[in-house]
Amino acid sequence: MERLSGMFERLRVLAAIPATSGFEQEIARRLADEMRPLADRVEVDAFGNVYGTLEGAADGPRVLVPAHSDSVGMIVSHIEDNGYVRLDVVGSVPANLVYAQRVLICTPAGPRTGVVGSKPGHIAFRDQTLGTTVPPVDALFIDVGASSKGGAQRMGIEPGQQVTWDRELAWLGDPSTGLVTGRSLDDKVGCLAALEAMRSLRAPGARLHATAIFVAAVQEEVGLRGATQAAGRVRPDLCIGIDATVSQAGFGTGLGIHPSTTFSEAANSLGAGPGLSVMDRGASVPFGLFGHPALIPLCRQAAERDQIPYQIEGSMPIVTSDAAAVQLAGAGVPSLTIKIPSRYTHGPVEVCSLNDVAAAADLVAGALRAIGPHSRFGFIEP
Repeated sequence: MERLSGMFERLRVLAAIPATSGFEQEIARRLADEMRPLADRVEVDAFGNVYGTLEGAADGPRVLVPAHSDSVGMIVSHIEDNGYVRLDVVGSVPANLVYAQRVLICTPAGPRTGVVGSKPGHIAFRDQTLGTTVPPVDALFIDVGASSKGGAQRMGIEPGQQVTWDRELAWLGDPSTGLVTGRSLDDKVGCLAALEAMRSLRAPGARLHATAIFVAAVQEEVGLRGATQAAGRVRPDLCIGIDATVSQAGFGTGLGIHPSTTFSEAANSLGAGPGLSVMDRGASVPFGLFGHPALIPLCRQAAERDQIPYQIEGSMPIVTSDAAAVQLAGAGVPSLTIKIPSRYTHGPVEVCSLNDVAAAADLVAGALRAIGPHSRFGFIEP
């Protein structure tokens, strides 16, 4: 429990930093600071990717380990004459996860609290259509208490500012569950797992054969953009990514009755360990990844050797991640994503297991340690 308590505090700090795609400056600063005592070299590129390099043997492979620093959110699109603020979504955020939420607009003068307007319950309760439907994003607005456009502007609000949910990290139930809930756990849990793996690998006598380049990659949620840039910069030989994935929640079988998510839709469980992703594809980007046939057994063997819980994510047709972009770099990069199960994704109350996060960190570290002078990563071996 001591390890989980420390991880909770570190995750709380990361999740509290607004980091909507395109606005990763503060989280990049924080992650660079976190990496400095853990890496031989820390760099931040012009795009915002943060690299923490652990040098290995001169003849060892270069392994890129991406975990994205950004999260989905919203952005101010314009301010109406009556002071209401219009918004757009950044990344795959459906309207129902924005509607009737308290939000923060991030201005240079500090965050401004607003609420996304909703039909009063007294009215919607008596009308089945109003009570069971959500307006499209284009119809939504943020109430910041201003009565005019000028009033909102005097608060420091203007178009182009990021908007995020007003939520803090909390234990789900109590700490005994090991489960946490909050905004932006996708992919702050991956960033935390990367830092935990770096901490383990930095221990005395833990020098790797491979050179591991951990990267907190920007703009994953809008098209794997940071990872694409990072792969071009690093030119890795291998890639082992870390990200959140969708997991089962609620009741039922087959296609889940709203709001449940069944195993047929997301075939993994919270608390059963990270998933080794065999096949995935994105819902809104033209990418997907088949886990490389040499990397899956590498990770399985590391998990079984070190008694780390894991599961096999056979197919995930709605979630891909940074490794899917890295695989296409140069002449091709053998790649795999280690996925941390998450409930209620891309919304204000995501839920993850810190036990899964810890296991993901241990698995990444174990896989990197297992890469030696005689390791081979061809598609077929003679």
